[in-house]
Amino acid sequence: MPVARGVGGANDRVCQELRQALRSGPFSAALNLAIEASGLTLEELQLRLMEEGVRVSVPTLSYWRRGRSRPERPTSLQAVRVLEGFLTLPPDSLLSLLGPRRLRGRWIGHLPGRMDAGKLFGDARPIDLLHSVGVPMARGALRRISTHVTVSVAGDRQAWSIRLRELVQANADRVSRCGVVYVAEEQPDNPAALGYLRECRVGRVQVDQSAGVTAAELILDRVLNVGERALVEYEWCFPQGVPMVNYEHRFAEPIREFVLQVRFAPSAVPAECRRYDRRTVSAPEGNLRELWIGSSDTALLAESDVPAGIVGMRWAWPAVPVRTEEQPRDAR
Repeated sequence: MPVARGVGGANDRVCQELRQALRSGPFSAALNLAIEASGLTLEELQLRLMEEGVRVSVPTLSYWRRGRSRPERPTSLQAVRVLEGFLTLPPDSLLSLLGPRRLRGRWIGHLPGRMDAGKLFGDARPIDLLHSVGVPMARGALRRISTHVTVSVAGDRQAWSIRLRELVQANADRVSRCGVVYVAEEQPDNPAALGYLRECRVGRVQVDQSAGVTAAELILDRVLNVGERALVEYEWCFPQGVPMVNYEHRFAEPIREFVLQVRFAPSAVPAECRRYDRRTVSAPEGNLRELWIGSSDTALLAESDVPAGIVGMRWAWPAVPVRTEEQPRDAR
């Protein structure tokens, strides 16, 4: 990942800690280490800021560095942007650690039709882990516009990867993080791990093997203001493979488009495949619909204006021997 370019005189420990802080925060730690690596005093930084027409007091810089306060006003954010240049840091590397402005008064992230996350999981642990990585579901600073999921099922009828591509939109200024969670209900002791990433990088990750839950913070490659959108791609991997007879996605709020594609190895094409939905995790599966599997050995579910709740696909195989070495066509 990009790190400070002007830290040649700093010791290896500071450089290593700075790289980690720029990756996962917090802002105060990254700023403190960047200042230490630069060799500049707060007074020197204040003077350079003044030369650029930005006024920030030394006590304010000290508060930011120690985590006693954080920059929020436009002039303060401009100061951080200028500091990134003085400290030879990549653009937005400090700003992205601030995240969205603290929400005050009315909850700006609220959307009509939003569902309480507890009704989607029936277990507090996925929600708690998302909170622990700094991107709680209830925050509402970022919403999904569309979600595309591709599940790859190998010849042994096990899934080895699930790839997601999501279009997200900011409901607040300075949004830089996206929370993702996977619940391995099939084998809780074999939780998913993040693999392929594009347009983002991994921040904090928490795993609860007793429940098969993996929660992660994805740091976007740029900071979003209200109404701005970003496209992120990421992959859940199962190094040991995991038996899978269905995949379902859980939506805490309505989404404009949901696409689910399941690619089967030629020797693992199921006898039947059906679409289903559930309003909550405790509700029975309903609105069943048969899905056809094409000549590419792929089943497709594509829906628009999906309400909050659970939508999934379930498949079943005939009782015949399976081959363990074969992979789905075009699996990546």
